[in-house]
Amino acid sequence: MLESMEGRVVLVTGAARGMGKAIAQMFSKRGARLGLLDALEEELRCVVAEIQEEGGEVLGKVVDVRQSDQVETAVKKIANQFGPIDILVNSAGLGMPGRIEELSEADWDLCFDVNVKGTFLVCRAVVPMMKKRKEGQIINVASLAAWTRGNTARSCYGASKYAVRGFSRFLAVELRSENIKVCCLSPGSTDTHFRGEPTGKPNWMKPEDVAETVLFIASQRDKVAVAELGVSMVMEGWG
Repeated sequence: MLESMEGRVVLVTGAARGMGKAIAQMFSKRGARLGLLDALEEELRCVVAEIQEEGGEVLGKVVDVRQSDQVETAVKKIANQFGPIDILVNSAGLGMPGRIEELSEADWDLCFDVNVKGTFLVCRAVVPMMKKRKEGQIINVASLAAWTRGNTARSCYGASKYAVRGFSRFLAVELRSENIKVCCLSPGSTDTHFRGEPTGKPNWMKPEDVAETVLFIASQRDKVAVAELGVSMVMEGWG
């Protein structure tokens, strides 16, 4: 099912580490040309260098996804170098733990600006070139937190990921007449830098597991769309 991505242009946000890095590397190994966005300059430079050393075609841009001018400029530069974006993976995001009385207004705004506004801004920059060609695919990474009843001290993060899930559902309906697919992928606990440093917990998913799932979504034939997909470690609760 996981076919070659030879010649496809793929844009990945949050590509400097964790899920985004694994997704970028997986697409590169399948022959895709990559545009990578992240605010972490040094880490992004290292990812670009690693992909280039393996013969991949890649352009990395240091971008704050909350800033529309930075997003628009970076997307245009990537499209000018490689061609129109075929697949967009919005992986950039952050957590914001804390009980309601501990969260500041700035905390709330930062979480929603990165997780929700950033997803919107990158989609907005890419959709016109997809509409022009009547094809394309958008994969927005939410979280298993957007499927659960909730847990303690995660209300801000969970709410932002519910927003990404809702945005993706409505965007899918908006764009389906243009032959553009939109999927919301909701991973569960994955051993990344999300909670600090990777833990090495054997039961948790690895970033490569999420990357394989993204490739599964992207590899469906033209007339088949995966609207929504949740993936988690076996022992993870969904209630």
